[in-house]
Amino acid sequence: MNHINYIDSLSAFTVAVENITETNKTMLFRGQPNIRCKLLPQAARGHTKTVETEAKMLAHIAEYGRDYIDVDNPSTCHLLMKAHNAGLETRLLDWTINPYEALWYACHSSGSQPLVYVLNTESIPQLGMDDDPFAITQTHIMPVYGKAADKNKRLTVHASTLIQGRPQFTALEEEEGMHAALTELPIMPDLKVKIIQELNEFGVNEHSIYNNLFGLCRHVNLMYDNNPYGWMPMDNRFAGAEMQGEAAENLQQFKKKYVSDFDFD
Repeated sequence: MNHINYIDSLSAFTVAVENITETNKTMLFRGQPNIRCKLLPQAARGHTKTVETEAKMLAHIAEYGRDYIDVDNPSTCHLLMKAHNAGLETRLLDWTINPYEALWYACHSSGSQPLVYVLNTESIPQLGMDDDPFAITQTHIMPVYGKAADKNKRLTVHASTLIQGRPQFTALEEEEGMHAALTELPIMPDLKVKIIQELNEFGVNEHSIYNNLFGLCRHVNLMYDNNPYGWMPMDNRFAGAEMQGEAAENLQQFKKKYVSDFDFD
């Protein structure tokens, strides 16, 4: 897996992304609050679900959620996508084609080791809308349904296997052939607030991320709150971030332990 030095500003992130995408434009991005969280779908977190369990869960959606499905005779892929977007635990994993949205998700959390994953999808197969997502043996790119509210959203669908009768998913970063397709962009933890403010000035915030009344209300709440991750006046936003950032200027490499606050492998 490729690694980039710590990101400490929006401009540094932009340069890193431009360098990565210079030779290949088929990139997806995912922000995570902690490097220790593996790239696994929800169906593989905690008690891993079998294919049979996943299929039964989806069958319930098909039977009782017909009023919420906006097409007649939806395929399994379409049902899976709709159910995933509504909160069902599935074998799908969220990505975005917008790197700044991924950066927002990485920083807008309580995680202590935020990072953005960049995935080169050039060699990853596409799953057809009429294909069986439970029959695949490697990660695929899920097709994007044309009426999806979030135009930037993309999904990977992950394969599972039975090992000694128990279901198991392989984390994307550990899947054969995927190691070279991934790049990690670690974010300086102490500078998350600063980066969130820079993203807000850039137009990336709760309103643009969620793109609905829910997102707008969250954004307005933060505008009038003292939450450090919300909107703050220009004169105040760097007060704490710059002081914290000075102590981290000498950090150069990712996944190495430099100070007692960090616990990278």
